[in-house]
Amino acid sequence: MADYKGIKGFKIPNVSSDPSNPIPGQIWYNSTSGTLKGQVYNATGTWASGGTMNTARAQTMAGGNSTLAIVAGGAPPPGGTESETYDGTSWTEGNDLNNISKMNTGTGTYNSALSIAGVGVDKAESWNGTSWTEISDVNVGRAQAGGAGASNTSGMFFGGEGPSPWTDHNDKTETWNGTSWTEVNDLNTARTQIAGCGITTSALAAAGYDGSGYSGEVELWNGTSWTTTTSVNTALEGRMAFAADNTSSIVSGGRSPYQGITEQWNGSTWTEVNDLATARYNASASGSSANGILQGGSTSPSLGGSTTTEEWDASPATVTITTS
Repeated sequence: MADYKGIKGFKIPNVSSDPSNPIPGQIWYNSTSGTLKGQVYNATGTWASGGTMNTARAQTMAGGNSTLAIVAGGAPPPGGTESETYDGTSWTEGNDLNNISKMNTGTGTYNSALSIAGVGVDKAESWNGTSWTEISDVNVGRAQAGGAGASNTSGMFFGGEGPSPWTDHNDKTETWNGTSWTEVNDLNTARTQIAGCGITTSALAAAGYDGSGYSGEVELWNGTSWTTTTSVNTALEGRMAFAADNTSSIVSGGRSPYQGITEQWNGSTWTEVNDLATARYNASASGSSANGILQGGSTSPSLGGSTTTEEWDASPATVTITTS
């Protein structure tokens, strides 16, 4: 025989104050305000201004999210070694990279990140939250590649240009296991200025320049190989991406001309959402599709880099449920 719960379902809790840590889908009645409330996913996030970086730059490595982040290296020429960390409010200069690097790829978190290759460089370095340490060189040095990874012991980078600067649009993919770099299956389409995000078992590569023009192509990595999927709506080079995996991600900015376009991926389709406040390309970005950060980049042909930061928030939100 069915019980009461099976017939009627769960009762809506009657509470005097909202739960401190509700989960999406949770519903409750707040007796103090006399309202029915629930926790919902934020379908379209928003950008907000963040702290100003100390050094204007573009094409840096990046790791972390909008509450804790790191950037290092980058343009303008001849590149740099400077690192900065972010506490959710302001940027602070930290210990430098060991090697001058620009157009380097970054992966990981605030206290466990990688800086990978760059223009004319096959060096890679590991960040432990305090300092940078040189690790094994990559197999093919290249610049403006995409990257993915959750820590300084698990990362990957793909595409880019090189090993000769400004040439050889590349389809190579390499993975890092904490000890060595291994060449694995190539991208389906070679390109540079590619947006990358995710982790080593679930990554995404989007847009870029394929040698003949701007590409909107998107590829998904499953830990073994790349599969071409739905293209972004706007084909541009120098776009920025961030995501926890390849099922939900944000791709933003790019050129030409300079754009603030932001697109959200739900695992099958791309939807244009709220634009960046500052149009730019070749910035750096990291985080998840709910909590990301984007900083620096080129905002005009006359500027080699920027100090502006924008924070992306698509976190679940508490809403009041009405009949209308």
